Amino acid sequence: MEEKRLNSQESLELIARMINKTKRQLHIGEGNLLLWWGYTSAIVGLLVGVSLLLTGGNPACNWLWFLIWIVGGIGMLVINRKDKDRIEKEPFTYVDRISSNLWGTIGWMFALGTLMSIGFQFFGKDTWVIMLIFAFLLAGFGSSMQGFILQEKSMVVGGAFSLVAGTFVLGCVLSDIPLKVWWIIPLFILCFVFTMIIPGHVLNAKAKKQC
Repeated sequence: MEEKRLNSQESLELIARMINKTKRQLHIGEGNLLLWWGYTSAIVGLLVGVSLLLTGGNPACNWLWFLIWIVGGIGMLVINRKDKDRIEKEPFTYVDRISSNLWGTIGWMFALGTLMSIGFQFFGKDTWVIMLIFAFLLAGFGSSMQGFILQEKSMVVGGAFSLVAGTFVLGCVLSDIPLKVWWIIPLFILCFVFTMIIPGHVLNAKAKKQC
């Protein structure tokens, strides 16, 4: 069968339809996922900060960060299973694949970073600050790219804020400026408010409007 060649106008219309279709799916499920990961990260960050202040900076409190993986992972499975039937009714487009691969790559980078930090810990080297910088930069990058793909301003702005914050934290580490609990934890929480919580509410509001 001979393939039909698309002119420039038809190509643009096809791309627009794929983007709009992906945005509909994100409105259905991604808003809840963003809210779950955002609130989980913010609450765990607050828990770690309070624990560090109450214990005088006991490094053992940092193990509480693993609650993000545990609680966030369980919630993601539940939300994905709940929305699976509705999302699978529409075809998986190229734009969907880009979005999926984007967050999949970021997830694997977080996982590898965690394993490497655990490995260095066995040799008496504390490299957990890498994961803190990852949280700012990777979450910010993922949110910004997703926002550019879907033309969602709340994700672009939130991601940009997190990228700037992550670059600032990296500069502090390289300059041997101590990361004090009283400012680094609030900054961490604020970044997830901008990259996930606010965009999550925006996407859910748009989903209700569509319905």
